[in-house]
Amino acid sequence: MMRIDPARLARGLARQAMASVQTSARPAVTRRLHGLAAEMETLLMPRASVRVVSARMEGRDCLRLADGPELRGSFVNRFKGARKAAVVFATLGPAFAEHTSACFARGAAVEAALYDQIGTKAVWRLGQRLLAGLRLEARKDGLRAGGALFPGDPGLPLSAQSVLAEIGRPADAGIEVVAGGLLSPLKSLSMVVALGDDLKRWSRLSSCRECRYFERCRKPAETRQVCR
Repeated sequence: MMRIDPARLARGLARQAMASVQTSARPAVTRRLHGLAAEMETLLMPRASVRVVSARMEGRDCLRLADGPELRGSFVNRFKGARKAAVVFATLGPAFAEHTSACFARGAAVEAALYDQIGTKAVWRLGQRLLAGLRLEARKDGLRAGGALFPGDPGLPLSAQSVLAEIGRPADAGIEVVAGGLLSPLKSLSMVVALGDDLKRWSRLSSCRECRYFERCRKPAETRQVCR
């Protein structure tokens, strides 16, 4: 359904991510950030895989994918009316994560922290680009793409990662699901998006607000900065 152009995914990604990084108005940090711009552009090598499969709800909290594995979670009911589901894996590539780790290892704390912040924001924006592309392609097929669910977020347990890996094609994006359902390389993501005739959309922040830990979790503030 969706054709992925790696060059298009990468275009301006580092610049957009850098623009949203908070440097606390410290001139030295700001100068360091701008000094790293060219290198970050070369290190960001995003890749992604998208597989669209049949999907149907079974009960309230179970989505059957490709007539096989079940995706279960308290927010899966949002996929009511789904006819298909897009399973997405995306990453910034290994070079970015390796360079960030090397900075930490040699004690370049400021540089390492900047790379880590930019990576977090860049991988989020990469996911948003893919979601926008899915919505465009769905419209061409006369369908509507709903909101996205991410394993580990409220309403979809991290254990769902193994289900998505079974249905999707993480290896096509250079991604491996490792112990605990985490993704390698770092700064990678997976998500599932329902496709149908009349599906509702929602923001990731709205999912956070429904979490019982919302008031004492650091994530909502970070999400507001990343998702704006």
